[in-house]
Amino acid sequence: MSESGVATDESGAGGKMKEWLRRFRYYREPPDEDKIRRWLAAFDRHHQQVAFKILDEVVVVGETDIQSGYRKALRGLKGWHADLMRRNGRWFFVGFGRPGESGPAMLRSFREANKLASSSHDELFKALPDLPGLKLTARDHVVFVDDFAGTGKQVIDLWPRIAELVASEARCYLILTALTTNAEQVIKDNTDLNVISHYVIKPDKAVFHAENRTFSVDEKIIIEKYCRIADSKRAKGFGELGVLFILHHKTPNNALPILYASHRKWQGLFPRYLQTA
Repeated sequence: MSESGVATDESGAGGKMKEWLRRFRYYREPPDEDKIRRWLAAFDRHHQQVAFKILDEVVVVGETDIQSGYRKALRGLKGWHADLMRRNGRWFFVGFGRPGESGPAMLRSFREANKLASSSHDELFKALPDLPGLKLTARDHVVFVDDFAGTGKQVIDLWPRIAELVASEARCYLILTALTTNAEQVIKDNTDLNVISHYVIKPDKAVFHAENRTFSVDEKIIIEKYCRIADSKRAKGFGELGVLFILHHKTPNNALPILYASHRKWQGLFPRYLQTA
């Protein structure tokens, strides 16, 4: 132990490093030991234990796990079958959101996960502007695909347009890798989407939520101090959630900024964009 009572590297980061590296390897550009040590060095010595604790709580969901969730979700939808002759009604799959957003990008992973990647299945996959031309009816099913919902705001903001494009009583689903319980309720209350998610993040997993008991009040104050360096405008992450949940391909903006911010004053371990800002 150091004179301040904080664990030395040998009993702190050094003892935990192997496990961190093992869990973080699922990120598309996983942080190596040097990057983790530089990140830890940004914390004052007497705050090192809080930094260790943050890394202990981080969850990184790999591509394999994301695809496993997509497979399970589709298998659970009543009326769907890989065999066209055994399906109930027509089925269409759409990336939730506008071009360039995460939803359309996740369709590739969804197709691969459900063995629908061949050109013979192309007619199942549509973009939002295609929906009116499908002349959907109550017998049809539209499955929207995305990765994460933190507050649910993006979903409910886009829902009026989607409802207008669907323009029928077609059954609509939203398949996600993860969402918070708050987003789940918001979507349920404000849309007609049936939501299926591989992971549901409860309030006690959001650092700044009152129900989080993993971190003490004093520790939350310390965390916010560093988050303000990482992002002075959204120190607690979008929606002030501060989740410790990382997806293989991108870190949600609802996560702690100290995990993803990348600029001159702070270098996160899981940048949302791989180039330096």
